[in-house]
Amino acid sequence: MKQEPASGIGARVRQAREALHLTQEELADQMGFASRQILSELERGRRDVKVAELARLARALRIEVSALLDSAEPAARPTVLWRARPLAEAEHVQAEFLTWCERYAYVMSATGGGQRQRDRLPNIRLERQELSYSTAEELAAEIGSLLDLGSRPASSIQRAIETQFDVIVWYLDLGRDGSAACTKGSFGAAMLVNRSEAPWRRNFDVAHELFHLLTWDSLNPMIATDHRIAAQAERLANSFAAALLLPAEPLRTAMKARAEDGLVALADLVAVARDFDVSTEALLWRLFNIGLGFDQDRVRALLGDRTLRQLDRSSMVGKWWQPPSLPERFVRLAYLAVVRGRLSRAKLSQYLDCGLIELADRLEEYGIVEQEGEGLRIVESPRDFDPDEVPGGKAEVCPA
Repeated sequence: MKQEPASGIGARVRQAREALHLTQEELADQMGFASRQILSELERGRRDVKVAELARLARALRIEVSALLDSAEPAARPTVLWRARPLAEAEHVQAEFLTWCERYAYVMSATGGGQRQRDRLPNIRLERQELSYSTAEELAAEIGSLLDLGSRPASSIQRAIETQFDVIVWYLDLGRDGSAACTKGSFGAAMLVNRSEAPWRRNFDVAHELFHLLTWDSLNPMIATDHRIAAQAERLANSFAAALLLPAEPLRTAMKARAEDGLVALADLVAVARDFDVSTEALLWRLFNIGLGFDQDRVRALLGDRTLRQLDRSSMVGKWWQPPSLPERFVRLAYLAVVRGRLSRAKLSQYLDCGLIELADRLEEYGIVEQEGEGLRIVESPRDFDPDEVPGGKAEVCPA
């Protein structure tokens, strides 16, 4: 394998290592080097990188081998905006997230949708004087209508933003401290959501991060330099998410249907929260915001009410679900890239985080079944996956 000059690879190794906040000793230990000096010599371009070391370096640094071999000057990776960073290995999680985004961009390009991915997300320009709750709610109403989310937006929001805005949503276990993040770069726009959170909290995170992506170009520069704007943007993102997932008129209708003599039982409050697929806390604050008989003191009292908490917990039985470890859209496109000769099966197994031996089983988890016979390879779409939603996404029948 022809390599770039060692100094070029060394510079990229150093940049990736520093982005992860790894010391030379720590990376050298992960690589199995006898001393830190070996890594130091490699980064300074005084030692060649062995072919067998490239894949190990890429894994340790949470990047692709191609990023180490790129002939261009190493560029800083895109900014990731966190709602709540995980306390453990935040830099490692962030690097892994960006690598998944880059992989998605490649399979989009390999299947004909690379440019579309970058162009479909609206770019909402907000000036400093426009940062208000009313602006956030108005934007939520516009986006809800644009995406045609209906009266229960949580049930369709992720699918809608992926198919209409080409925003990919990744799920990783971020522990009890991590919440959600988003990024935007040459690969397009993406979100990261904590897989271990409750489904209704994940729905809220998706809506919250959508606000940041829609306003990325105008708000992100201000967020980076002004902590007051950053705090205000978080509040506006929460307001946007609540308004998007709990549209006022459908919510009023649902509450009136359960009211008796103007009163709503605690069990009915919980039932409405589950109906809209949001947390009870989000529901109560939204009821306050639209003036439906709740003041701040009443909301706080209800949030501390033991009976309401017990009803809330009991309602979760049978409602809890886990997202797939990888987005179905990504898996489908990655396989199409293999079918079209743009991705090797070995690379596909790496992309799908499995070994070659487990690849067939991994694909079957996502409804992709390969059948060899009569010179054809047949790809069956998952039951809930619309092949029209991806470029070239019709079921493929091609020479084996």
